[in-house]
Amino acid sequence: MDNYEYCAHFVLDAARGREAKVLDYGCGAGQIVTALRAKRVEAFGCDVFYGGGDASKAVPGEMLGTIIREVEHGRIPFPDATFDVVINNQVMEHVEDLDAVLDEIHRVVKPAGLVLSLFPDRGVWREGHCGIPFLHWFRKGTKPRIFYATLLRLLGLGYYTAGKSALKWSRDFCEWLDEWTWYRSYADIRQAYEKHFMNIEHIEDKWLVARFASRLPLIRTVPRVAQRLVVRKLAGLVFVCSKR
Repeated sequence: MDNYEYCAHFVLDAARGREAKVLDYGCGAGQIVTALRAKRVEAFGCDVFYGGGDASKAVPGEMLGTIIREVEHGRIPFPDATFDVVINNQVMEHVEDLDAVLDEIHRVVKPAGLVLSLFPDRGVWREGHCGIPFLHWFRKGTKPRIFYATLLRLLGLGYYTAGKSALKWSRDFCEWLDEWTWYRSYADIRQAYEKHFMNIEHIEDKWLVARFASRLPLIRTVPRVAQRLVVRKLAGLVFVCSKR
């Protein structure tokens, strides 16, 4: 099970057979939307289709502009109190103004509606977009991180490296991180969410079991606190909250 499948299963479990209207905020190519619609769930998506990861060309043509819509001027293109569930999967670390985005999500969620969030905070050990540990811990614009990334690239680490020297790859990726990512402390994230939502529940342990227990059954024997810590350090945060 990958993250797309996990999010789809979360919605199905949350709906429990009832009709639910769902939004995938930052939906990319619409994988979660497509999976949910295959299960007859009324799912929609929206995305800014930003320069650091524009997936609009991969969206099925009949969905773009109707089922999957573009966010313009920061506004989610749906009316107030439209959705029972809003998902955001690996999105919030790309958001510069987290408070404004959460305010918009709060607007389109129905009263007591659910919000599922999966994304890394600053405390995660591995920068997931490039595979270099701790690269996001360096201050933006600094040169030492380029040499650090180059060294680890020469040792065999890193993603999407074809056609570039280790130094060129490191420079390009550090520039991408500077422009398109905003890693925050967990305290800052919690504070932002609590302004708009309540009943924040961390479910990293459920995510871990759902994704990997079929291959690693011993995971179930690990204490939940340890499961959550492992996920938060190696993958990121997974939590659900509800509209005030």
